[in-house]
Amino acid sequence: MNGVAVFHRDHATFLAAVATAWGAEEPVFLGNPHWGPEELAEAMRLIPQGTTVVGMELTPMGPAPAGWPANWRGRTMIPTGGTGGRVKFAVHDPASLAAAVRTLVDFLSARGLGPTLHGATLTPPWHVSGLMPFVRAALTGGRHVTLDGRFPAEGRLPSVDLPTDGTHIASLVPAQLMRLLARPEGEAWLRRFKVVLLGGSAVPPACLREIRDRRLPVYLTYGMTETAAACVLCPPERLWKNQPPRGTPLPGVRLGLDGDLLTIATPALAVGLWPTEHFPSAGLRTQDRAEIAADGTVRILGRADEVIVTGGEKVDPARVVAALASVATVQVLGLPDQAWGERVVALVVGEPSLEPALRLAAERLEPAARPKAYAFVTELPTDARGKFDRAAARAAFRA
Repeated sequence: MNGVAVFHRDHATFLAAVATAWGAEEPVFLGNPHWGPEELAEAMRLIPQGTTVVGMELTPMGPAPAGWPANWRGRTMIPTGGTGGRVKFAVHDPASLAAAVRTLVDFLSARGLGPTLHGATLTPPWHVSGLMPFVRAALTGGRHVTLDGRFPAEGRLPSVDLPTDGTHIASLVPAQLMRLLARPEGEAWLRRFKVVLLGGSAVPPACLREIRDRRLPVYLTYGMTETAAACVLCPPERLWKNQPPRGTPLPGVRLGLDGDLLTIATPALAVGLWPTEHFPSAGLRTQDRAEIAADGTVRILGRADEVIVTGGEKVDPARVVAALASVATVQVLGLPDQAWGERVVALVVGEPSLEPALRLAAERLEPAARPKAYAFVTELPTDARGKFDRAAARAAFRA
């Protein structure tokens, strides 16, 4: 047993390789085959030397932690923080993944839905949102299918071949939902699922209106790789009544506040971050600002840090600035986007003639991290403290 790192591009092949590793009780790393050279190199510096890589020709060079691999049997290292920031792996064991399934089953059962979860993976399985439908089906005796979640404007929507019993669940990001609803047959296709978990980025107002007006079975979710996906759900009837989105923690999940930052204690919490960072048993302190009502429901107010979340991918503005620094002085920020929650844009000191060179420099970044628009100024705006004025910068893109 040397451990396995899975990098297959095909989603079904990827999940089959993960299942094979689990069956052999091998520790398994989930790798994003679309990482750029920098992320792949960093992943190889983390994954222990001698680990078997499938799906790509890569050579792990990382040091082996104590007890590797015997003491890591059955553990799954899921990437978090890639595409903008250093690559990190959240370490889940079978117990934490099973707890994530159990808390969701308990929540849905209390709403009269069956405990057998039939799931469709519609997002990349190297992300936790694409992995967990597979896990839920496996642990509840359900059936799982892998479908093309791109929903192009032309062509047929993917066939959904799931049993008629149990609870059908799909996980989507807002951009997928809006693309699907733009198709004449999209709503009927979506209603094949009794539960649609929607997460990955901020939900635009237009998307909330569609959920409300069509009374779609969409549950807004809050969660992260470290909590094995959703740990808080906002039920659809709240949205149908045009009430502000507020989430209910799943059974066994305890929420708190450290100042205005949300803390989470859940049996589905990862062991820690690979290889040596362990999360406290009392819970995880997030970087999400929140408010908790007397009834225990929570409203997420936004990120405390400056990470841009676009289509479920996290982008570190500092890394984008570094990639463009050879061309010009820039600042990078996120702007609200109807499809992706936020989009990455760059404010540049210089002339518009620099844009081709900037776009060329940005090609070294992952697609999600590349600025989608550039604005050009004679100097960067600053506030009274001399710090970069983000509000003024956003105004430059509205001009």
